[in-house]
Amino acid sequence: MFSDRFAITLSDFNQEFFDSLDDNYQIKGPALGQEQYFHTILVDGLRAGVVGYLPPRNVLLDDAGFVQIVLAPEFRGRGLIGPIYELLAERHGLKTLYGTVTKKNTLSLRAHEKIGFRLLSEEKMADLRRRGLLGEDEVRLEKEIS
Repeated sequence: MFSDRFAITLSDFNQEFFDSLDDNYQIKGPALGQEQYFHTILVDGLRAGVVGYLPPRNVLLDDAGFVQIVLAPEFRGRGLIGPIYELLAERHGLKTLYGTVTKKNTLSLRAHEKIGFRLLSEEKMADLRRRGLLGEDEVRLEKEIS
C-alpha cells in the first residue's frame, strides 16, 4: 500500500492551478460556493493535483461525499490517491466515499479498486441510470472509511 515516501498535504483550492491541469474537465467542480470542499494537493511541497467532494443532496448522508480527483501526469501511478482520499475524509468527517468513473478509464478503475473502492451492484447502477444519476458510460464505486 502507501509508503511514507511522500509528504502529502491538502491546501486551499487554487482556481488558477486547477485551470492549468489538462484533465480538469474530468471532475465536475467546484461550482461557485463549493470551493470549501476542494483542495489543491501538495506532494513534497509541489502542486500535484486537485481533490474534492460534492456532498449528497440527502441530508441523512452528511458523512458521505462524491469524491473527485485529478492529478498532474507526473504524479500518477505513485500510490497517492489512497492517502489523499484519507486526508480528505479526515478533514471533512466523511465515512463513505463514492466515486464515478467512466468505463473506459480502466487505470482509474483499477487504482480505486486497489485502495478499497467496490463497484455498486449492477441493479443499483441500473437504478441510478434510470433516474438520470449515472451515465451509460459510467460506473459508481463506494468505499467505507474505517
